[in-house]
Amino acid sequence: MKITILRIIKTLTDSIYIEFSSPYGKGFSNLKVLEANENQSYDIEMDIGDDFSWNKNIIISEETTPSIRSKPDATYITGELTSITEDGCGVLKLGNSVIFLSLEGDNQNLMLPTFIELSTNDLSFYLTNI
Repeated sequence: MKITILRIIKTLTDSIYIEFSSPYGKGFSNLKVLEANENQSYDIEMDIGDDFSWNKNIIISEETTPSIRSKPDATYITGELTSITEDGCGVLKLGNSVIFLSLEGDNQNLMLPTFIELSTNDLSFYLTNI
């Protein structure tokens, strides 16, 4: 996925905390590099470190369009959940990007594919094509 850094908020030990824009919306994330430039576009891979539990930080979405938005409490991502393995590994499509998720709880009765909305406080980006 391609993002543009809107603002570098803070430099951390092993990353920088950024505000970004993407084809799906705006948000905040750690970018796992120490040097990057504002108003510069980068190809990234997204990593979501949360474990997800139904009706806690993941729900079925009424929206059917991929999106990213941030509020003070979390970043919200809407995408298409395409599969879940027996051990709870889910595959989320955000446009052409694929993100792997850890899903806790009962996933047995879920009709796939379906759009979901998740909230995360553990969003990180890694540069690709470097």
